[in-house]
Amino acid sequence: MERFGRFARSLCFYLLALSLGLVAPKASLSDEPDPAAVAFGSHPAVWNARLSPDGKRVVYLRMHETDLPVAEVYDIEQRTVKLIVASTKDEFDLTRCQWATNDRLLCSFYAIYQNGSLMYPVTRLVGVDADGTSMKVLLQEKLARQGRAASQFQDAIIDLLPSHPEHVLIAIRKRGGKGVYRLNIESGSTIVEERPYSSVGTWMTDKQGKVRIRARSNGREFKFEARAEGTRNWHLIHEQKLSDLHQRYEPISFGEEPNDLFVRKPHEGRQALWLEDLSGERAPRLIFSHPDVDVSRFLEMRTGRDRRLVAVGYVTDRPHYHFFDKKLARVHERIEPYFDGHSVKVFDESWDGRFYLLAVASEDFPSRLFRFDSESNELLPLVDRFPGLRGWSLAPMKSLAYPARDGTLIPAYLTTPLDRRGSPYPTVVLPHGGPRARDMLGYDWLPQYLAARGYQVLQMNYRGSSGLGEDWVGEGGFRDWRTALNDITDGAQYLVDTGKASPERLCIVGWSYGGYAALLSGIEEPDLYRCVVSIAGVSDLRALAQEWKKYGGGKRFAKMIGSDSDVLRAGSPARRAKEMGAPTLLFHGDEDINVRLAQSKKMHKALKRAGKEVTFIEYEEVEHSLRRNAVRIDMLERIGDFLDTHTQPRSGPEGATASVASAGGGGL
Repeated sequence: MERFGRFARSLCFYLLALSLGLVAPKASLSDEPDPAAVAFGSHPAVWNARLSPDGKRVVYLRMHETDLPVAEVYDIEQRTVKLIVASTKDEFDLTRCQWATNDRLLCSFYAIYQNGSLMYPVTRLVGVDADGTSMKVLLQEKLARQGRAASQFQDAIIDLLPSHPEHVLIAIRKRGGKGVYRLNIESGSTIVEERPYSSVGTWMTDKQGKVRIRARSNGREFKFEARAEGTRNWHLIHEQKLSDLHQRYEPISFGEEPNDLFVRKPHEGRQALWLEDLSGERAPRLIFSHPDVDVSRFLEMRTGRDRRLVAVGYVTDRPHYHFFDKKLARVHERIEPYFDGHSVKVFDESWDGRFYLLAVASEDFPSRLFRFDSESNELLPLVDRFPGLRGWSLAPMKSLAYPARDGTLIPAYLTTPLDRRGSPYPTVVLPHGGPRARDMLGYDWLPQYLAARGYQVLQMNYRGSSGLGEDWVGEGGFRDWRTALNDITDGAQYLVDTGKASPERLCIVGWSYGGYAALLSGIEEPDLYRCVVSIAGVSDLRALAQEWKKYGGGKRFAKMIGSDSDVLRAGSPARRAKEMGAPTLLFHGDEDINVRLAQSKKMHKALKRAGKEVTFIEYEEVEHSLRRNAVRIDMLERIGDFLDTHTQPRSGPEGATASVASAGGGGL
């Protein structure tokens, strides 16, 4: 508990030390890292950028030289930068900052706390002025006085209340239940808006800041309840069993009319956007659906003072947006001609609707931020998000489809090195994580690094992937692991059969579920791959299910895995280590709460006991995504050397020393 009591003191001290240059940069884990690993393994120059309410400043996160995230405010007109808040060394990482007013920001911090065998995330909320002054850790002292010093989540802001600039609405768990409180952003004082309710996990407000939606769970089912405009009574709008993985129902945002609620739910087997009437007077209306793919939960476009929903996205081979906000649609139409062939995303708007913050990217142009002035029509470049890639050419990424053994066409992407001296190239099969996720065209640092090292990279949306409808998800990548694995194997075999890959120079690499698939592939196909790399991969499904039971997700996860021995044993790589056919490299962080470190430890021990060639790299104070630059750079270099050892690619690929510069940077 003392760890959290020190937070405010250490936050102020560390920020001062950074600003005075008293903290030395953290040394790389490798004395002379591979230049490609540095270029592709480093974080973007900025991320989580947000436009101030008046559109004149931008707050963003960047990775400090100490390998810790910090937040800075960039004054666009004055061209000045101010460091306002920083992560605390070995404790809390800064994850985002958002504007509450033109002068006050609210910043979220994240840490992993361990209590015996349990590890779980905790968050804190810090208020700070745009010049870095008046910093205060909100809520912590108040909750400590109530005997809740370790209250888990303290940054769940559900409404910024623009019409009440001194307050925001925040969800806090107290006395066993989650309630809604009006939080003073200066003092940290709170007033109850909705009393804590034990089964409520989510609250949602309308455009006027009124609490109108809540989601409840009793351990067996979800219930979504709503209030019609002008009433205080809750009524049921949707319920479903926790074990039902397909009938997804997600309230997104309120519409123009007080009782209009945008909802993502199925239409003809695919997630679509609907408009429901909370008064019950009108039937639900389909707003947008796509015949082939889902409306994505990750591609919503929200802007303005109330973060209103202006567009939803979907992915074919690349992201697309469907606008139903006419103003934003016109702004998008004005901007897109400047960037022909690039993906343009408007992701923030000044509160008066004049200025817009947008990101521009493509497969060979990672990302750049701009501010658009809708009055003067001025498009101002702000920053190249990947300046470390200047001087590097990105490898081309193309879409393809290959036949699975049952004749189904599997959508996939092939990234090819810039070395033009002919194929077959040494090849890496790279299944994505999830498994309910998907790959698409666009910049991805891991395959681009592999291509820079001379490797061709195949990524596929195997069955079990999301985004392509519920039939494609099927029983999921765990419960129906054989179908997912067969699709991955068939992709590798397709490259070999068509002469695009040599069977003597083929490896498989994966992260999270992808790491699980890589390990299982090395077992199921012992003669196909020359080496296997698993990053934070699952190795024992029964142990994974037991972990989920500790956190209340046992029933839902049991549905994902099932109880059949074909899944729990045959689908667990650690239980079949004797069958591994290739040298194996394992990576894992010791603060991973998505896939526990024990999963890789168990795999390492089982492979060692079976007499197999295996190397295990454990990173300290690192979570599932391995956020630290030094860790990612070290990992990439180790992967590159491991692949070289087992595939012996020709030396000096042109792709590793590419000289064509990417687009220039800007002013942050």
